[in-house]
Amino acid sequence: MESPGSMTGSMSRTIKRINLTLITISILLVVLLIIGFVFARIFGVLLQVFFISIIVLASLLIVSTVMLIYALSTALRTFATVTDEVTPMLTSLQHSVEMISQSVEETTEVVKDTTKSASQTATTISSTTRMATQYAVGPSVRAVGFLVGGQQMLRVFLGKGRARRRYEDRRQQQMELIELNSNSKGE
Repeated sequence: MESPGSMTGSMSRTIKRINLTLITISILLVVLLIIGFVFARIFGVLLQVFFISIIVLASLLIVSTVMLIYALSTALRTFATVTDEVTPMLTSLQHSVEMISQSVEETTEVVKDTTKSASQTATTISSTTRMATQYAVGPSVRAVGFLVGGQQMLRVFLGKGRARRRYEDRRQQQMELIELNSNSKGE
């Protein structure tokens, strides 16, 4: 299948070839007419040749006029057919554009509503988080921190602080090692 560019080039070459052929035929006819008039003058029948030439030219003129009328009527039928085909296509295209435009407007409205709802939701969540932090989590954390700090302070004052616990843990480990060693030597 030929591409549109190569079809245009092919048609252009064909038209140039036809034009060249028509010009060549026209030149040959003119040369033949001149030669014919010269021979008609030599033989003394120039007036009859002129009359015959006028009749032939009139016949060609009538034929060419009929062909032009046919070409014009064909062109008008083609134009009417194209108009009949293009009008429904343009109507359909206009309807499609209107439908798309309406759909875009509806989608835009839905997106605006969704955006507004999402913004309100985000604001509500932010406010809820801030309120929970101020009134629930913050005081709870402070209270637990105060209790743990007080507990540690009591341990230190009562001698059960970290150092005391580490001392007790090391002493327990050493006792277990001594016991293990004495059991292994006795065996």
